Amino acid sequence: MAGTSAAAATFAPGGTAVRFRLAPGERLYGTGSRALPVNRRGYRLELYNQAHYGFGNGEPNLNITLPTVLSSRGYMLFFDHHAPGYLDLGKTDKNVLEYGAENLTSLSYFVITGRDQAEILERYTALTGRQPLPPRWALGLIQSRFGYKTDAEMQQVATRMRRENFPLDALVLDLYWFGGTKRQGDFDWDGAKFSNPAGMMSRLKQQGIKTILISEPYVMRTSRNDSLVRTQGLVGTTSMGRPFTVGSFWAGPASILDVFKPKTRSWMWAQYRRLHDQGAAGWWSDLGEPENHPEAMRHATGPARAVHNAYGQEWARIIQDNYSQEFPDERVFNLARSGWAGMQRNSVFPWSGDIQRSWSGYQAQIPVMLGMGQGGVGYMHSDAGGFCVGGIDSELYTRWLQMASLCPILRPHGEGVPPEPYYYPNPYKSSVRNAVQLRYQLLPYLYTLAWQNTLSGAPLARTMDFGADISFQQQAATIGQTAADATAATTAPDGRIQPSAAPSDEADITQLATLNDQYLLGPNLLVAPVLNPSQRRRNVVLPGGNWIDYHSNLTYPGGRTVGVAAPLAHAPLLVRAGAFLPTTPYRPSTAQYRPDTLLLRYYPDPSTPQSEFTMYDDDGHSARALAQKQFETLTMRGTHTAGQTDVVLSCQGSYAGQPASRLVRLLVQRVAAPPTAIYLDKEQAAADISSYDPVRHELEVRFRIKAGATVSLRGLKLIAEPTAADPETLTLEAPGSRTFGPRGTTLRYTRHAAGTADAPVLLLIRNAQGDVVRVFSLDTSPGPHSLAWNGRDDQNRPVAPGVYVAEASEQHQRLIVTP
Repeated sequence: MAGTSAAAATFAPGGTAVRFRLAPGERLYGTGSRALPVNRRGYRLELYNQAHYGFGNGEPNLNITLPTVLSSRGYMLFFDHHAPGYLDLGKTDKNVLEYGAENLTSLSYFVITGRDQAEILERYTALTGRQPLPPRWALGLIQSRFGYKTDAEMQQVATRMRRENFPLDALVLDLYWFGGTKRQGDFDWDGAKFSNPAGMMSRLKQQGIKTILISEPYVMRTSRNDSLVRTQGLVGTTSMGRPFTVGSFWAGPASILDVFKPKTRSWMWAQYRRLHDQGAAGWWSDLGEPENHPEAMRHATGPARAVHNAYGQEWARIIQDNYSQEFPDERVFNLARSGWAGMQRNSVFPWSGDIQRSWSGYQAQIPVMLGMGQGGVGYMHSDAGGFCVGGIDSELYTRWLQMASLCPILRPHGEGVPPEPYYYPNPYKSSVRNAVQLRYQLLPYLYTLAWQNTLSGAPLARTMDFGADISFQQQAATIGQTAADATAATTAPDGRIQPSAAPSDEADITQLATLNDQYLLGPNLLVAPVLNPSQRRRNVVLPGGNWIDYHSNLTYPGGRTVGVAAPLAHAPLLVRAGAFLPTTPYRPSTAQYRPDTLLLRYYPDPSTPQSEFTMYDDDGHSARALAQKQFETLTMRGTHTAGQTDVVLSCQGSYAGQPASRLVRLLVQRVAAPPTAIYLDKEQAAADISSYDPVRHELEVRFRIKAGATVSLRGLKLIAEPTAADPETLTLEAPGSRTFGPRGTTLRYTRHAAGTADAPVLLLIRNAQGDVVRVFSLDTSPGPHSLAWNGRDDQNRPVAPGVYVAEASEQHQRLIVTP
């Protein structure tokens, strides 16, 4: 950032703008929920929250736009206005970042600096607020659909999920709980379909299942509360002060509650309090942009357009502030799709809106999630499986659920096709079951990431360069320094990576920083979702240091791109060498979580002689656990040398319900043979506390701890040799349309390395009998490519309707040609 200057906004009279000079190669991140690449330089973006039904990859403006920009040069800009505006990130002038907003007479912004993303976000969230701890159940599987219509159906879903061995922590009730679209604003149960709601929610709670209720800011003219809210002045008005009717709202004529009025806030809270007392455990604040917000409407604090971006924030405050006053010991779960800068302090768990059920919609979710995290919002997620438009696609559902199981929130949701996992056939159902059960096993790790977010603002899902030092990035960009030039690598407990852990030439900081198809889950896990149909191997770009495949224990050397197996059974999941990964035995509900047993996976590695991780635990529900110091931390330190490996565990703190001691099952990975001796607290351990699995190459050491323990493994030999994993040179990607008629479709592929002129790769189109009907020569230059197939063979004759397969480099895509 070289300087600023005031400038008149070009888009609205009376606007105000400010400009910043950009450096060559400077990358710009954040800006909210946008289905765009994580590096948003070169785009002009609206700052006006808006809903787009059935959106896919490439949609620039969605339900949450944030007036924040994070730069690769070590600073963040936060424009402290909720006025409608724009961010021009080098679109008009490639060397200029411009912020402008409507009808401002003054402009306020903050410049936050830091040595890495972690420090910048720590300072930004200290300014705008941090997310309170979620209830532990919020990290479980939350099942939703549009929508469950009776109390009997709720119980049927709960029973089926348990019978099919799927975990479940909450069920979400869409608008049928109050009687459907015409009853929005009733805030009361449809007694014919839910005869005893308090009893229903109590029975579900006894099964370890919470109930979440939807509400909207619209009160339909057909609602039982229509007259009340309009005569008492609780809604938006015309310029003459009369109640405003939104005639074009998708569900019919309605009024919008004016959340900026104290008496409206009091009335709404009275509805939430009554439902809370009946047993509702969480809230779903839908349509909170608001979705249809006529500019002619006025609110207590100004015209609709002027206060539009603040609406979702004010709505969330009603719940957060009143919980703090009336239920101070309860944590808030508010599922919302709109908000503004600082929304995280109101316990909002946002999702990306009404995404289309397609591979394009699925692919958009990683940059959406990462962009929100770079704006201080750590729990962004999606309607897992896709919400609308597309038909049933078992592979898409499976891959989406595999990713969602390793995202901050896991919530399958949809309309038109079943979103519950038990509807899908095997092997898809089994793959999804494995993924969601793995999430429950990772609960101690995920809960610790939630704690890190509350303490420092670090998002749970992080960009691949999250811990890389900004000064090192600038130095590397300036003089071409690589990891090979640096000293021994270290990784701090908070996930910050020292310069030596930066990548090599092949996978430099710039490449890591701009990846849109993989991410870090906390400091120790790398998630590489499978984003294309029929893909069974994918390239993964690795930061420096060794990385270990969670499923196979194969070791991959960092600082490069490797090809990793991606069977339908699971997506690639890699663990940082040296890491501790606290896990727990699988149980079908977080209500059954037991802190008295810890399965502690440890990945010692010669490349990482020292490592550390601190796990957090409390009762899972007390809102004042941190303030009252009612929690425990367990710090794990590992030291690995050629002759000895030591694990030192130390516990601090206490809370109500804490077990008197904890059984630790230390699971050491990639062990070639049992150690020559095991010492526990400096005493040679009895033989029966350990066992070795020669198939899994896993050493297990069992012991109990109260304040701590030290385990020494002497003569431990590891299987740490790097795995040969040449990267894929070509990825055949999802076509523009898998089902098409005479207009044809677009076939897409990415070339990861240039081919040779004398041996071009061919793309073959085969019919159902395996006969080749069309041959294409593929471009050998690196980068994304596309070609059109018009449904004709090599003789330009229309092929018969039916199933076809596009095939290249042992990869294939299924196509359906219609008449």
